[in-house]
Amino acid sequence: MLDIAWPELIVIGAVALVAIGPKDLPKVMHALGRWTGKARRMVQEVKGNLDQLNYETEVAERLRREEAAKKAEESKPNG
Repeated sequence: MLDIAWPELIVIGAVALVAIGPKDLPKVMHALGRWTGKARRMVQEVKGNLDQLNYETEVAERLRREEAAKKAEESKPNG
């Protein structure tokens, strides 16, 4: 996803501790975790909707081809 290694996380945590302060850091981390969870759920919902749309499009295309083949078969002269 973001490809962040442990040393980078430690540096980010240290900077956050200095910038935000030890008192408010847990609140900020909790809010960040909740926001990240909401973002992931939204992404999963969009992916699910796109997959459903793709499936419905494929089914409609398959039905259209089957109907066209059926009409072509019916219009053939019986020989």
